[in-house]
Amino acid sequence: MEKMMKAYGFENPDKKQALPTFEKRDVPIPDISGKELLVEVKAVGLNPTDLATRMMKKQDDASFTVLGRDVSGVVVSVGPDVTLFKEGDEVFYPGTTTVQGAQADFHKIDERMVSLKPKNLSFAEAAALPLTALTSYEVIHDRLRLFDVAEDPSDVTLLIVGAAGGVGSIATQLALNYGFNVIGTASREESVSHLKKLGVKQVIDHMKPYGEQLKEAGADPIDAVFLAAKSDENIKEAAKVVKPQGQLCTLLPLSEPLPMTFFGKSLTISFELMYTRSVYQTADWIKQHEYLTELKNQVEQGFVQTTLTRRFDQLNEQTLTEAYGLLQSEHTIGKIVLEKN
Repeated sequence: MEKMMKAYGFENPDKKQALPTFEKRDVPIPDISGKELLVEVKAVGLNPTDLATRMMKKQDDASFTVLGRDVSGVVVSVGPDVTLFKEGDEVFYPGTTTVQGAQADFHKIDERMVSLKPKNLSFAEAAALPLTALTSYEVIHDRLRLFDVAEDPSDVTLLIVGAAGGVGSIATQLALNYGFNVIGTASREESVSHLKKLGVKQVIDHMKPYGEQLKEAGADPIDAVFLAAKSDENIKEAAKVVKPQGQLCTLLPLSEPLPMTFFGKSLTISFELMYTRSVYQTADWIKQHEYLTELKNQVEQGFVQTTLTRRFDQLNEQTLTEAYGLLQSEHTIGKIVLEKN
């Protein structure tokens, strides 16, 4: 007889409504094989990609969709090819588009994108970090390749657009820890205050032209730009201030053609999608385990703080609706996490 678990999701995406109608269902516990782990879910973080999954679902798709791609929990079973983990390990990781979400009792995941949970964080605090952190590591190391810009990181200036958000907050911490000069953008007073607490010395308003603000701050030129939010609205200003032959990385797809500035300055643009390695099972997929392990070590040494700013102590239909409503407002600082009791 098939073993069942509780999961929270929806059939109809209800795209005309602000949010889907979440319901609780009994669904089969996932089967695992190969390098997969079965994890008892303890906490789940929310991400804009969860909302994107809902909007991409077709109206005639009657499948039960379970969201949740930031997870912390306890390994309860391992596949025959697993070498990195054992039953009882406390872990944290991001999910991927190829497996069902984690707003459920149990979740399966490939070990190549998992790390042991930092010992000094609760499950809720840990669940705030994986997806945004992996994204940030990949931007710094694999997309912008900031360590190749100059021998000394202190000679490299990185502009992070949307630095107070979920991804921006962790990217800011990592870049500062590596010794890069970081300038953040924020448009609200509380966002500016948040960045100052993270150690950012210079903050500009992305609702205003960048150039004059950067000159006043003595922060010219910019070596690289990470568009961590609202890429379409900010790419023109970003292209104006990055130095010739500089680099930009965007977290979101672009709907408009690139500005001619890219041609005139011979600029390089890259796209970052944390799911690429898992979806295509690339030969270097293990890098995600390595990056998360580095993150674990930095957190335990006190160099990186959790970006958890709102925690719900229950996971149910009501808390999911409230939490996703907050996420959809686009005015959140840091991450929202739901913890299972």
